[in-house]
Amino acid sequence: MKRKKKILIADDEILVHEIINITISSEEFEVIHAYDGQQTVECIDNEQPDLVILDIMMPIKDGRDICRDLKIKPKTKDIKILMLSAKAEQFDRILGLEVGADDYITKPFTPNHLASKIKKMFAEE
Repeated sequence: MKRKKKILIADDEILVHEIINITISSEEFEVIHAYDGQQTVECIDNEQPDLVILDIMMPIKDGRDICRDLKIKPKTKDIKILMLSAKAEQFDRILGLEVGADDYITKPFTPNHLASKIKKMFAEE
């Protein structure tokens, strides 16, 4: 039996969690949730997700800092990071990719766009 891919949704907005959960809910994914930077770090350490959908602006720890930290640690460097942020300027996108994000989507987003990005990220394995 094929192991379900584990996706961590790391965002401080409950509505974003609900939209993403509905978008990706299927038998192929196990979805876990974090609502601030500290919970995100703990979930990554404990759960070792395959993909983190990571907001930049979160309480306690910034998403860019989390991403940068993940990509330099041997244990977590291969976890895929999809930045999902209201920061829509070109500068923000470039910075997100420079700190190690595999892709970047801006809010507001369409569920279909998010789903296609996730499928593409897992297809590249």
